[in-house]
Amino acid sequence: MKFHFSFKEYDPKAEAVYGTILTLGNGYIGIRGEIELEPTIYGTTIAGVYDYAPYFYREIVNAPRVIGLQIFFNGEPISLSTQKILKYERELNIEDATLKTLIAIETRSRTHIEYESLRIVHGKRKNLILLKFKIKANEDGMLTIISPIKTNVVNPSYRNEIMVKHLNVIQTEDGENEIYAEVETLDGRYRIGIASSLISETKAKRAVIKSADGIAEILTLSVKKNRTYEFIKYITILSSKTPTPNLREAVLQKLQIAKNSCFGRLYEEHRGYWKEIWKRAKIEIEGDKNAENGLNFSIFHLIQSMPIDSRISLTARGIHGFGYRGHVFWDTEIYALPFFMAVFPEKAREMLMYRYNNLNAARENAKLNGYNGAQFPWESADDGYEATPSVIPLDMMGKKVVKIYTGEEEHHITADIAYAVELYYKFTGDEEFMSRYGLEIILETARFWASRVEYDEKKGYVIKKVIGPDEYHEHVDNSFFTNLMARYNLLLAVKYFKIARRSGGEWAKTLKRINITEEEVQRWLEIAEKIHIPRQKNGVFEEFEGYFDLSDYTLDPYGLGEKRLPKEIRRNLRKTKIIKQADVIAAQYLLKDQFDLETIKKNFDYYIIRTTHASSLSMPPYAIVASWLDYEDLAYDYFMKCAFIDLHNLYGNTQDGFHLATAGGVWQIMFRGFCGININDEGVEINPKLPKKWKAVRLRFFFKRALLNLEVRKDSVRVKLLEGREVKMQAFGRDAVVKRGKEIILRK
Repeated sequence: MKFHFSFKEYDPKAEAVYGTILTLGNGYIGIRGEIELEPTIYGTTIAGVYDYAPYFYREIVNAPRVIGLQIFFNGEPISLSTQKILKYERELNIEDATLKTLIAIETRSRTHIEYESLRIVHGKRKNLILLKFKIKANEDGMLTIISPIKTNVVNPSYRNEIMVKHLNVIQTEDGENEIYAEVETLDGRYRIGIASSLISETKAKRAVIKSADGIAEILTLSVKKNRTYEFIKYITILSSKTPTPNLREAVLQKLQIAKNSCFGRLYEEHRGYWKEIWKRAKIEIEGDKNAENGLNFSIFHLIQSMPIDSRISLTARGIHGFGYRGHVFWDTEIYALPFFMAVFPEKAREMLMYRYNNLNAARENAKLNGYNGAQFPWESADDGYEATPSVIPLDMMGKKVVKIYTGEEEHHITADIAYAVELYYKFTGDEEFMSRYGLEIILETARFWASRVEYDEKKGYVIKKVIGPDEYHEHVDNSFFTNLMARYNLLLAVKYFKIARRSGGEWAKTLKRINITEEEVQRWLEIAEKIHIPRQKNGVFEEFEGYFDLSDYTLDPYGLGEKRLPKEIRRNLRKTKIIKQADVIAAQYLLKDQFDLETIKKNFDYYIIRTTHASSLSMPPYAIVASWLDYEDLAYDYFMKCAFIDLHNLYGNTQDGFHLATAGGVWQIMFRGFCGININDEGVEINPKLPKKWKAVRLRFFFKRALLNLEVRKDSVRVKLLEGREVKMQAFGRDAVVKRGKEIILRK
């Protein structure tokens, strides 16, 4: 599972894309993959550390850069941008979560320098970063290495010309063998302590320099030609939500422990951590190595971004960059969370607890907008309040702006979160979570929808002025997706209210705590039964009221993006039937049991040729449904595009961070689409639809604390229960019970 990138020419513009692709992280710290020898605007990402920002409310902070180096040989910098590059190789090993760099340059004085490094963001020790590097020159000379903590960092903003400062330097100091810097966000909410120590195997002169850029260690040593000199940089980082006098001591203590452990031991510990990760997460695709690599590459970056606790959830672009300002969207619940529910259910719970911990903010959001219950924000940061900008300036003066309506109108996220709570419960059977937390989310979101609907004598209950997943069309009434998901949310509340009444215990305590009554629930049922669903025409559901009256235009389903459209069409997208992403089809994917396959096919055939896929969220639902409909070529095409969306920079914005929702979508295409795995209250159903190339898929996943080892072929399913209680299984219409330690084979 190795990815090797080799380039003949150093390209600073391409480096920003490779920065995302080669990111290393552990859920707490993210270090982008830009080469450490060159300057960059990117520092360090620390999950959960946000600050107030113009237009974006709060954004994730670009913390001090810690991985950078400046190296001089006889006074000349080792620089890729100013010297002749003889060799430039980067290798990301996703099996070990390491990044190797190999550089050979020729200086202006014709000296050949070789540089090799190994970078680690430690998987187990969440506060630790390691950089081991070697240097060799073909001449004797003086080597100088500057190893800084760069505190003068800023965030890129809505225009390239604008940078936003988020940090004040509290202190910088040097010890006998380390340097320390402490910074604080401008709002005073977070402090970050960073310690760094550069160790040389060879005796070197050490100095420390402080400047406006931060603090740096400097090692100077005399080197002999053709001899390799090795160095190790140890870095520890801690953040605290409130200033604490023990931050410095804690950071320095972790640094000392790491140094005492030695690099070799830390490296093996890190490799052992990832070995255990891959035991659960690795997917094998027999017959299609390229697809296997793309899928596992996507999974790798999902895992690197999974938060270490419930203070923050999975952000749209992960720990990889500043796209969407580090905000949390519906991407997490609908696209990424199913992977975690199946493979790392404990992490899925933490990400749902993020929503529960911000339930009061959602209640305030609803009240602010004139509604009851809990209305989750379209974009969320560390405090759970609405973080969607209302406008974004297009020029420096702010005279030209684009109005953003998603925060005001894209309300389906509230139902999406309730949907995810139910799906998590189906996967895990986690009654403690559901009775204490999940139930409250479902009931409070139902309260929101009951206050959001309006009654129309002819249509029943309607939902006006919303934006569905298709964001080309704003201010629409009765969005198919929104109304259907709202109805589902209300029916979930009715279902779990009855369960809670029967169950007593924590279930009943939750009902009492939020004062849910029989009369209120009865009204929810009435609304759900009478909620208006847009009309059908020849079996096709109207995306929203008035959609069928718009001008028509059709597209090649294998194409991607808006650039293929004529200019006139692009200027008037809102007046056409062209949609941005899966909308009706997304609803039919999520709520598959409510539709027969013939109806799904009619809707798929209609909408697929009217979708631009301008959103990276579009192809996964279409691919899954395409596989159900036996549109194998289209499903496989979308799968491969999604699997390589960032490796090939398909949307031209990989530099802003990794497309984590698409990564989760790739896994879902494999799981729900090609392997045909469906989870229900009774057990696991499997109806494979493998692509022609695929001889078999091997994977592991949890179902209600039972760990299943699965091999799926076109005509057989092999299942072994590795841990947990017995599981009911159905494949090819055949029923079976899988018992622990036993292997069964179900054939077509």
